[in-house]
Amino acid sequence: MYQNIKVTPNKNNVGAIIEANLSNFNQEIIEEIKDALAEYGVVFFRNQQLDSQTYIDFAKAFGNLAEYPMLKGLDGFPEITVVEKKPDEQIMFGEGWHTDSTYTNEPPRFTMLYSIKTPEKGKGNTLFASQYRSYETLDNEMKDKLKNLKAVFSADGPISKTRKNRVDEKGTGIDPKSLSAIHPIIKENERNKKKSLYLSPGHAIKICDLDEQESKNLMQQLIDHQTKDEFIYGFEWEPNCLALWSNYAVLHNPVNDFNAHRVMHRITIQ
Repeated sequence: MYQNIKVTPNKNNVGAIIEANLSNFNQEIIEEIKDALAEYGVVFFRNQQLDSQTYIDFAKAFGNLAEYPMLKGLDGFPEITVVEKKPDEQIMFGEGWHTDSTYTNEPPRFTMLYSIKTPEKGKGNTLFASQYRSYETLDNEMKDKLKNLKAVFSADGPISKTRKNRVDEKGTGIDPKSLSAIHPIIKENERNKKKSLYLSPGHAIKICDLDEQESKNLMQQLIDHQTKDEFIYGFEWEPNCLALWSNYAVLHNPVNDFNAHRVMHRITIQ
């Protein structure tokens, strides 16, 4: 199936490792990466050497780049958001299960994260939970119940507290309470028609058309299901690694288990 890249699926098909040189890509390589991404939801590349412009060029092969509304981007490269934890900080940006920018009317379809500086290997892993698998394992009654439901997503949701340090440094001044959107909670991949759950625990605040208690109960039931151990893979970072994921197909959660300097460069793609 893959002629230009080597793809090794992870346990339970939660993501895959791809061997390819991303500083020297062509359209054939991009199409095969897109196929692997559609199949596994998240793909990982090790041992890359990407300067900021090469990183942006690679990202543009997947769609239009989206600026993050809450923070100013990297100097000279506004499309790149610096995701950082300093050694003396207790809270890490983005910790907790979520999928990116669900509170916007057109959330980014893909996210890329490139590691610049990482703690010792085995610390600061990012967990990914397959929402293909979480949808597939729902019973038919639940699938039928969810097929027409939508949820409200807010930038002022539970995960908002984790961005405070970075907003204090380089925030854009946008009030998170002003950013909310409504989206269906079932997605279908256009490339291969695989369905997934789309409910970000960090941003979802209500399921539409249900009373408050029913909404709260159903959200908790779904979140508990979405993050079952059998759906999860933890990626061990080291410098010069890149993760590329579909925000429709996986949740992610960076593990805050270290006191060291961690710097990642993030690009989101429409």
